[in-house]
Amino acid sequence: EFSKKGGMFEMVQLWVNLPKKHKMDPPRYQPIFSKDIPTTTLSSGDINDGSVRIIAGQVNDVKGPAKTFTPVNLWDVQINTTEKEFDFKFEDGHNVMVFVRKGGIICIGSENKQLGAQDMAILESRGEMLTIKGTEDDTKLLILSGEPINEPIAARGPFVMNTQEEIIQANRDYHSGNFV
Repeated sequence: EFSKKGGMFEMVQLWVNLPKKHKMDPPRYQPIFSKDIPTTTLSSGDINDGSVRIIAGQVNDVKGPAKTFTPVNLWDVQINTTEKEFDFKFEDGHNVMVFVRKGGIICIGSENKQLGAQDMAILESRGEMLTIKGTEDDTKLLILSGEPINEPIAARGPFVMNTQEEIIQANRDYHSGNFV
C-alpha cells in the first residue's frame, strides 16, 4: 500500500545488546509484521483511551511475538486522551526507556518528567510501575524495558562486545571474511 500511495513512513530499528555467552551466536533477524502484533487496552481498560501493541514481552496476559535472549519489553503505545493517567507494570529492576514518537507525555513520579515529540527518557530501575499522562491527544510512544545484563560494553562501528580485544577480533574476523 505505501509503495503505491506514498506518504509518511516511520521506522524504528533496535539493536539489543546480548549477554557475553550469546555474542557469538549466529545472527538472527526477526521479521515481525503488523498483523502478528497483539493489541490490548491501556490500564483504564477503555479502548477509546488508547492501546498497547506488544512487540516483545507482555502486558497483562498478552505476549508479543519477538524472541529475546533476556527479558525485554517493547510496547508501541497510543494515548488518545489527556484526561487520564495510565500505569505500566515492569519487573522490578528493569531498565526503562520511553521514546515519544508523536505528541507529549508526563512521566509521573518523584520528579515529573515532561517529554515532547522525539524526546527520550531513561528512567531509574527502581520499582515496578510507570505512570504516564498524555499532554496532547493522539500521542504515540515506545516503551522499552529490560533486565540489566551488568556486563562491560565496548563498542566500535557496527560491533558491540565486552572488551576492546573482542572488538579488535570482530574487526579482524569481518575483514578476513570469517565473520559469522
